[in-house]
Amino acid sequence: MKGKKDGLNKQVHIYSIDTSAFYNDQENKLHNKILKSYRYRDHLKKLEHVDKKHKKYITQRIISLKEKLYNAFNDHIQIRTLRTDSLKDNNVISLFDSVLTRTLGIKENSLSEEIMVVQTYHFQILRDIIDKGFIHNNEKYVYFTSSAGQIRTKKSCFIKQSTLDKYQNALTCGLSVENINAQGGSSINKWNSYMALSNSASSPWEIDIDKAIVVNDLETNVSSLVDYIDRDTYEITRKIMDIPIEHTDGCGMMLPSLSQKSFMVRLPWVKGLLVPFDFRQFAEKHSSFIVKDVYGKEWDIIKDDIQIIFTKSQFKMWKYYDSWDDYRSKFKKYGCLGAKLNEEDPSVEGKLTYQMLQTLTDITDEELKQISSKTVSEITQLGTDKETMMKVLGATEKNKHKTSLQEALLIYPELLNDDHTKEIIKNKKKSMIKDAKSGKLLVSDARYTYLCPDLYAFCERLFLGIENPKGLLTGSNVYCSLYDKGHIDILRSPHLYREHGVRWNKKDEEYEKWFITPGVYTSIHDPISKLLQFDNDGDKALIISDELIVNIAKRNMENMVPLYYEMSVAQKQEINSRNIYEALTLAYGINIGEYSNNITKIWNSDNINLDVIKWLCMENNFTID
Repeated sequence: MKGKKDGLNKQVHIYSIDTSAFYNDQENKLHNKILKSYRYRDHLKKLEHVDKKHKKYITQRIISLKEKLYNAFNDHIQIRTLRTDSLKDNNVISLFDSVLTRTLGIKENSLSEEIMVVQTYHFQILRDIIDKGFIHNNEKYVYFTSSAGQIRTKKSCFIKQSTLDKYQNALTCGLSVENINAQGGSSINKWNSYMALSNSASSPWEIDIDKAIVVNDLETNVSSLVDYIDRDTYEITRKIMDIPIEHTDGCGMMLPSLSQKSFMVRLPWVKGLLVPFDFRQFAEKHSSFIVKDVYGKEWDIIKDDIQIIFTKSQFKMWKYYDSWDDYRSKFKKYGCLGAKLNEEDPSVEGKLTYQMLQTLTDITDEELKQISSKTVSEITQLGTDKETMMKVLGATEKNKHKTSLQEALLIYPELLNDDHTKEIIKNKKKSMIKDAKSGKLLVSDARYTYLCPDLYAFCERLFLGIENPKGLLTGSNVYCSLYDKGHIDILRSPHLYREHGVRWNKKDEEYEKWFITPGVYTSIHDPISKLLQFDNDGDKALIISDELIVNIAKRNMENMVPLYYEMSVAQKQEINSRNIYEALTLAYGINIGEYSNNITKIWNSDNINLDVIKWLCMENNFTID
């Protein structure tokens, strides 16, 4: 098993069009008339003296033409055909290499018509092409998926029917829509997001599926003082509760012999984070080698040579397979591919953001000056100090993905005097000033790193059957090898409520022995995942050890406790064109940014109402979920 690092250097090209590309001749004619009318209306606006009747006429004409266009949409019965004149060079987009592009065999830097992205402007046409597909070059295209990012921009991915027929089993590990519907269906939005896993930018990962298993997650009740929000009445009650927390939500383990670094993975219906942890050494220490998978089958991790342990939360469609052997056999039969992405790199410098700053409401002007001093210094020295220029341009040994210019600068630093390089530095300085004004501030020794659970506690449950494991980390202590002993501020974006996780970073030989990555490991006795609203499927934290910031965060977190509320469970539906269309149109109408924008307004108002912020945080998470 090995991962390649060249995936994100490869790109393929496809067409990205909008729903107007599927107009019939009559609709296209009406569309052009509407555009012409808009241009005439804009011309009238520029004129100083215009008779009102002209403005009234053009307004009524646009309304009339739109009505005719909508009627034409409804009158169209046949399967729609892609207008070839819409396939222009300016409609070509680039995609990073992914499981999808590798499975379909799309060659690097080639322009492929195997898949196309469609942006929605007219929902009637979206309904038509989801229901019936569309025709291009005598080939039928059908709806494939919409990722979360595509949904935010009202985009969907369509695939050639013949291509899907050929590779569907490889992409879905033999689990068809018919199979899913026969077992009661699925949440459409979740099915959509799971299908989109194959489209994630990634590198190939040669996993030996026979050396992997899937087990139940570690979930325990954590007693904590919380602000409980009744989802029906919105009443907020501060009380001590036993909160169920799935500590391994989205996280699995692999032996350190496979990788010393954590990374995210993608398999059909499987996603999440794999953290290196020597569970074999744990088993040998306790002379306990038998574990049960999610289906109840026992495995001997030594005799069966188990090297990867996925968790149920990572295997999204586990209920639809008869057993793990069923999944493994189909994975091999259909030639399914594994992928890795976002291998940990703690060398990337972290920055404070406006969201993290705005919740520190008692911060003084003098403290702000001190916090921003590093940013100011770097901006000031850019253009005069060689080391600063090299660092800002990314021409450092730490940068593992250097451009040709960065490589050249390391070999010949005198290139800093080149006119082209000077122009880049000038633009970079403008960008840094703009970032600083928006609250993005450099902080000494701030790093981004993965949030990891106490996997020792996970093994205590998995191998020893301990219902309430202790783990290695006690209380609210954390462990991050990047930092010395002391308090650190653990932050995560989006940062909506006052979510500064100030924790004691404890150093211990046992921690160093078992927790070998630079991730931040959290205690199973600490409700920090509820405070920061994270899971462990690849969420990264910004870690700050700066004493000034930590102390400011400490005093602002006095009397602050985690929010807790019950989340609803998405209902299963039959996966069909009607339900897909309805789910997409509903998702397209959601504006996630609206909640965070309103929260920002409250934080920056004269009267900060924390209860309203708590309600908005809850609604925001309901919307995302």
